[in-house]
Amino acid sequence: MLAADFPEWYVRIVALVVGALFGSFFNVAIYRWPREMSVISPPSHCPSCGAPVKPWWNVPIFGYLFLRGKARCCGAPLSPRYLVVEILGAVLGLAVAEHFFVNALPDREALVAALDVSLYFAFVGGLVIATFVDLEWMEIPDEVSLPLVALGLASSPYRTGPEVVDLAVGAGVGFLLVQVVFVWSYEHLFGRRGMGEGDSKLLMAIGAFLGWQAVLFALVVGSMQGLVATGVAMATGRSLTPTPPELGEDDRQGDEPEDAELEEDDDAPRMKLPFGPFLALGALEWLFFGDRILDAYLGILAP
Repeated sequence: MLAADFPEWYVRIVALVVGALFGSFFNVAIYRWPREMSVISPPSHCPSCGAPVKPWWNVPIFGYLFLRGKARCCGAPLSPRYLVVEILGAVLGLAVAEHFFVNALPDREALVAALDVSLYFAFVGGLVIATFVDLEWMEIPDEVSLPLVALGLASSPYRTGPEVVDLAVGAGVGFLLVQVVFVWSYEHLFGRRGMGEGDSKLLMAIGAFLGWQAVLFALVVGSMQGLVATGVAMATGRSLTPTPPELGEDDRQGDEPEDAELEEDDDAPRMKLPFGPFLALGALEWLFFGDRILDAYLGILAP
């Protein structure tokens, strides 16, 4: 069967439902990986009292709305992040299905298009996890970045996208550009790191999936968007790294992120800026609008 044989409304509904279901898993990974917990065991439980969560209260999006943002077992407030991530999962699932299945070439086989959707949804899901972990912890777990690097390179012959050579170059450029310039050299010159090693690994994953052009785009556009966000945060007095309601500062396990320690040692206080979310946003913009962006840029340069 061809992708065009499937009704568009059916593909969109399936994408929304599956995306929301995986959004629930993203929440589990966001909560557990920074705490070095398994995402498999124990089953879902209340972050406040530890009581198991009944399956019917764990339905993505609707479960949070029915519970009115409070745990059923003890009434403790639940972070709005749970709802936001599940909605993001649904929206991104729809966007990926629209891009790679609904808008596939007329002669594209359904299984091939579905493989595209699955692989690229895994990629954007990793970006979501990296974004919210970085916002809360100022770090990006290797459990996100390194598997994405391997998946991006290994899946190149089986999905739509750049050739494997371009992906390998993108992965190498993404890692070395940040690691050499913004980590090692910056620390040697200024005594602190301009970016974290988690950022270099995330950019390596972006290159492994989207190629070297996406790496440069995500880095440049991500920096611009980060500056805008920092300006807005400074003007409004709001932090870019809020502490999740279910976890206080004194309850966090492990050492504080290295970036936070460096900021405390500075003579003048600096606003913390998790850069991972802006790299992820730039990668998403390239994934869905890269061709249009290139066409617009070349149109400006054309005589």
